[in-house]
Amino acid sequence: RNPTPDLTIQRPKTIYGVSKVYMELLGEYYHHRYGLDFRSARFPGIISATTPGGGTTDYAVQIFYDAIETGHHECFLSPDTRLPMMYISDCIESVIQMMECPQEDLSQRTYNISAFSFTPEEIVAEIQKHVPLEVSYKIDPMRQKIASTWPQVLEDTAARKDWKWDPKYSLEKMVPYMLQKVRDQLSKDLPPPKELF
Repeated sequence: RNPTPDLTIQRPKTIYGVSKVYMELLGEYYHHRYGLDFRSARFPGIISATTPGGGTTDYAVQIFYDAIETGHHECFLSPDTRLPMMYISDCIESVIQMMECPQEDLSQRTYNISAFSFTPEEIVAEIQKHVPLEVSYKIDPMRQKIASTWPQVLEDTAARKDWKWDPKYSLEKMVPYMLQKVRDQLSKDLPPPKELF
């Protein structure tokens, strides 16, 4: 789990995980059998100013809204749960780079893509450098169980080698940017944007 390489045993227990592995294997079959230019990315949790929808990694977005709106966040994961994450701008850039990469430069068809990993207590500490924030923990057994089976760090050496993947955002760089993006979002009396930027 730390780090999780591109090639590893995969025995997912959620329908999302099962369908993802199925899609990867089917795409690779069509590439090897028929020459289809199949390319697949394994992303970490993606962080943006769009309001969260309740997924396991969504605390990492909700915490910014709570920091600005109430100064208190109730986290549903334990404080030491490490998960890989990425800021949305890096996510989009990684897809563009992967799709533009010449086929002959690809050593594989499915790539881990990552930027950084953190725990709830680490993102709390980083946010507290910018705004006051109190945190309590009320562990959701279902989401904690899922998170405890996920990679802690995605090893993405192949992406960095094959198409020079290099994320621009670290946790430290992302936090002040996200705080401003969420402030901007909250200052609009409108629904969250459908755009990803």
